[in-house]
Amino acid sequence: MKRILNITLAGLLGIATAGCSYLDVDPISEVPASEMWKNQRDVNAGIAEIYASFRTALRSNWFSWGEMRSDNFVLYQELPSEYSKLLLNQMTTDLPSTNWTSLYKVISNTNFAIQNIPDADITDQALKNDYLAQAYAMRALCYFYAVRVWGAVPVYLEPVDNLKKAEVKGRTPMDEVLRDVIIPDLEMAESLINPANVERKRISRNAIYAILADAQMWLGEWDAADATIDRFMAANGSPSAAITNSKVVFQKDIVALKNTFVEALNNKDGDNNPTVDEYGDPNEFIFVIHQNIGEAGLNNYSLIWSILGCGMGQGSTVVLSPKLQQIYEDAAARAPVDKRFEQYLCPSKSSAESYQVHKYMANGTRVNYQDYINCQVAYPIYRYTDVLLMQAEVKANLDKWQDALNTVQFVLERAGVSSRLPSVSNFSSRDELIDYILDQKQIEQVGEGKRWFDLVRNHRAVEVMNPINGLSDQREELFPIHQSVINLCQGAYEQNPGY
Repeated sequence: MKRILNITLAGLLGIATAGCSYLDVDPISEVPASEMWKNQRDVNAGIAEIYASFRTALRSNWFSWGEMRSDNFVLYQELPSEYSKLLLNQMTTDLPSTNWTSLYKVISNTNFAIQNIPDADITDQALKNDYLAQAYAMRALCYFYAVRVWGAVPVYLEPVDNLKKAEVKGRTPMDEVLRDVIIPDLEMAESLINPANVERKRISRNAIYAILADAQMWLGEWDAADATIDRFMAANGSPSAAITNSKVVFQKDIVALKNTFVEALNNKDGDNNPTVDEYGDPNEFIFVIHQNIGEAGLNNYSLIWSILGCGMGQGSTVVLSPKLQQIYEDAAARAPVDKRFEQYLCPSKSSAESYQVHKYMANGTRVNYQDYINCQVAYPIYRYTDVLLMQAEVKANLDKWQDALNTVQFVLERAGVSSRLPSVSNFSSRDELIDYILDQKQIEQVGEGKRWFDLVRNHRAVEVMNPINGLSDQREELFPIHQSVINLCQGAYEQNPGY
């Protein structure tokens, strides 16, 4: 099963490195697609492979793409590494995070699913539609990551199961991919998804809403994003009043939220039963990258502990940047105290005192260094607060300033600092209000793979990062394309400017 899913588009887009000659050789022997995807068992295995390949693609890139070029972190120790180059804006075309091969492997898997599920022998039409919805949404999510990282990208919407007939396509502009691929895929997924599917380790209706609103924001389609978030709220309830039996709720208590990060995301059972949600009672999480060594193998263990730190001053790859550390310390030094300082951070002793992000570990605990290999913490892709702060940004762009501030107030109330909410009169422009919302998102969502994307979407990356690492050209907001991909077929892909 995995062979037909994994060999194909990914190889076309980067695995081979010997020019275009691979198009002229016989395809690798593999199980024909016509012999797969026959029944529910086949389809369930194919869908599971989509999520498994997604775990592989995002294992380190979740940090590299969403966090490591931002102003959230600095290196704990000044050692040469990929993360040091990302933080210092010393991007090169040999960095693993510049290679889109693993992401296109997921896209290849979704293309096979989309083509074959309609003909599979599954009598339960609602289940068949739900499988198909997950494939469409996962394809959209992968292309959404791709355009945010590289801008224009090649688009493949059909399976490629014979390399001899494969076509190397050029790159499609970001806006076209968003408008013509990502959003239509998500709208199709929304029409097919079973509302009763509330899993967090797989795509649900709530996940579709979150991804769709996010994509609409990148296009500046503020009214559409507002309407999508309204549908999310209608399905789950507002921050002040959750709907009965909703699995996704805004957690009003900061200690309960912290416990959810620790207890709901750590060491959960495998994905063997796709109808069971292992992620606990109603809580904030909408969609997570499920990590389970027994299921996925040692190469898919989470990197959260080794990168963000394993607690109580033990070693980490990165610590809070001086800028963000000062923001937290100032908030904790004022009355009332911002509770996020205690719940999200822990001290990290080095040559100068700094702080680790400690969201994913119980306060006052640590793990042994050798336990890194057993780290099975799920990566959060979206949670309720994501959608809430997205809504604040949308309202600001619609010039509904008070509505935007009212939305932020729920987050400040949970942190114990609602009295610090500014009034509309404190802002003289829309940009000032958006800056304030982005600041609140940074404090609330540090360590969740969001900050760099927020800066780029709002055209703040150069302004914020230039004093830190010298980023001076807006074109450098995009990652370069890995040189092996450029070499694959001379002229098919032009390198992003500046690299």
